Amino acid sequence: MKQVTSYTYSDPSVLENPFPFYAAMRAQEPVFREPATGVYFISRYDDVLFASRHPEIFSSRRSLIATDDAQIGAVREKGFADSISLTSSDPPEHQRFRALVVKVLTPRVFASLEPSIHALANRLIDAFAAEGQADLHAQFAVPLPLTVIADLLGFNRADLPQLKHWSDDYTVVLAAQACPVSREVMLSFARSLTDLQVYLSDVIKARLAAPGDDVVSRLLAVNAESEKPLDHAELVDMLRVFFIGGNETTTVAISNTLFHLLSDPALYARVANEPSLISTAVEESLRCQAPTQWVLRTVMQDVELSDTTIPAGSRVCLLWGSANRDEAKFNADSDRFDLDRTSDSKHIAFGFGPHFCAGSALARAELKIALTTLFSRLKHLRLAEAPQFNPHPIVRGVKRLQVSFDTA
Repeated sequence: MKQVTSYTYSDPSVLENPFPFYAAMRAQEPVFREPATGVYFISRYDDVLFASRHPEIFSSRRSLIATDDAQIGAVREKGFADSISLTSSDPPEHQRFRALVVKVLTPRVFASLEPSIHALANRLIDAFAAEGQADLHAQFAVPLPLTVIADLLGFNRADLPQLKHWSDDYTVVLAAQACPVSREVMLSFARSLTDLQVYLSDVIKARLAAPGDDVVSRLLAVNAESEKPLDHAELVDMLRVFFIGGNETTTVAISNTLFHLLSDPALYARVANEPSLISTAVEESLRCQAPTQWVLRTVMQDVELSDTTIPAGSRVCLLWGSANRDEAKFNADSDRFDLDRTSDSKHIAFGFGPHFCAGSALARAELKIALTTLFSRLKHLRLAEAPQFNPHPIVRGVKRLQVSFDTA
């Protein structure tokens, strides 16, 4: 095992495969201060859970984009200034946002979507089934959750290409929290964020004028009845969280699960022939390849974790991707995708504590429906070339998954 100090998180080889770095941290310096950025990485399962349980110490408050650049500032003035929101607030303020979410993103709402998700999955497969080959990432894993979340929010499907562009730009700039990006990238992000905010603002105005049968309309109705309603800017940011969180991570989760199964023909055959194993495969994939590798927090007071003192004011990354492979929780073979894993420990791919993912049930449903439909429609799925990974520090996943298959 290499020394943890020999790694630089922004190094392309580390971004391509961060798991050896995670393992070195857990073994040598479980609370590791990255020299290039000064960010503390928290890598062990128990430490990540502790931080997640204590938002009064590990605060989620942050800005979407903070800059003194005049040109970027001029772009942002056309949109909405940063406000406290669902993902960037701490209790007790956080409950004001969460209370609305649990009223509109209910198990009944998610369950009602399952027939349309099945139909969409089949339509997507219809488009390439006769070809005997496909890029399952671009042709299936991207459009499935993108369309599901857009329909849920009542967006126009004609807007999907533009919405996807804005969403991708947002995930790129997330990397700047621990891996600095260029001014050009930040300027591009500022434009995309502003344009997305204006789009979402227009959606809200349209639903206020003419409510429909969609989550936005229900959110506005519930908000109007709340004791302290969200203002317009806060509603815009709530929709941003719903939309981006509802497509990017589910896309990589679908592709990553397929990558794990198709990389081992015997494993794929076992799951394809035993559909009852699909739920197990989904959970093991979420553990091995957390769709969100980490989240950023700010330490509000000096705190000690694993014999390391983190000073107040420090930025820390809670490494879901490392915690889910902690040998102390998931046995010595924690890096291996294992359908027969016996550990009782639960993965935390959807987070933990106040910020546990509100859309986790929908993501799980989409994953199960995606695999079930693919395996019933396409036989003898096999990799046609080595999968390509997107070296993104947070939303890490397959970006090309070229396969061959026989049509059922």
